[in-house]
Amino acid sequence: MKNKKTKIGCGGIILLVVIGIIYLWHFLFGEGKRDLGNLSNSCNEKYEINITHYSEFESKQSLRFNIIKNNKKIEKFGKTFAVTSRMDESLENFEIHCFDNILYVTWKNKNKPLIMFDFKSEHLYPENRENINYKNELFERIIKGNPKLEIE
Repeated sequence: MKNKKTKIGCGGIILLVVIGIIYLWHFLFGEGKRDLGNLSNSCNEKYEINITHYSEFESKQSLRFNIIKNNKKIEKFGKTFAVTSRMDESLENFEIHCFDNILYVTWKNKNKPLIMFDFKSEHLYPENRENINYKNELFERIIKGNPKLEIE
């Protein structure tokens, strides 16, 4: 009986050590990321929207974007805009549209913009600065070009 408890205890310790090593590896070397690519629209060729899939130790993984201007990332932008449980997410599931100087991106539902960027004023939704929300301002402009659009 004592020998059986010792084996179970050793197995538990080994399991905890393995889990600890995996967690430490993830902590030290950061999250995995996979660049899905850039979305562009002919209405403004200076700007592109880069989509990146961040793989973490969670069932929901973040999709993040950055605004690219003349092939350079605009540092003040870049934010998580959606989560997915699919590891095989690809750029084919995204669409980029343009209306009234606003680039907007849809994903899975072509009537629901998740990213909106006014390339004249550089107003953005979702915004990464606190207390700034251009969601309604941008949406009210793009819905004139596509009345079927909806937003949460």
